[in-house]
Amino acid sequence: MNYFRQSILSGLNEYYVILKRSLDSLSEEEILWKPNPHSNNIIFLIWHMALVEDNLINKVLLGKERVWITENYYKDFPELRDETGFAFNQEKLDKFPVMDIEWLMNYYNILREGTIKFITNIEDEDLSLDYTFGIRQVKGYFVIGRLMTELSQHLGQVSYIRGMIRGLDK
Repeated sequence: MNYFRQSILSGLNEYYVILKRSLDSLSEEEILWKPNPHSNNIIFLIWHMALVEDNLINKVLLGKERVWITENYYKDFPELRDETGFAFNQEKLDKFPVMDIEWLMNYYNILREGTIKFITNIEDEDLSLDYTFGIRQVKGYFVIGRLMTELSQHLGQVSYIRGMIRGLDK
């Protein structure tokens, strides 16, 4: 048994369970609510997390186009075709479209299936290879670590916003 692989799969599973629980029973108004005008809302965070995972697994590690593009998820939001949610300024945040959470989670579910398949089949030597990440070369293990960091950070933001809206355990 490869315990490294199992620990990553366990973390990804725990993350996804908490994400779904955090979204459970939220209204559209709550998903779109911002703590202040300069903050992200939950729908933006979910979109960004999905695109981060899509980009890191599919584009960086597998060298393929993102599911966001190949499966035409961007079609209803052509202005977001080449975006990942990084470096959004206030103007871009203010113009961010309303997305249906079920549609967005469908995209995320497809991504997650691919991520699980990738992690299940990755070999140690794959993690020692160099991959292009932006303008630099990084090792595969860096990319997996980055994925876990990004997802955890933004899941915390989603949970915090939910807590601001609903309080504890509601």
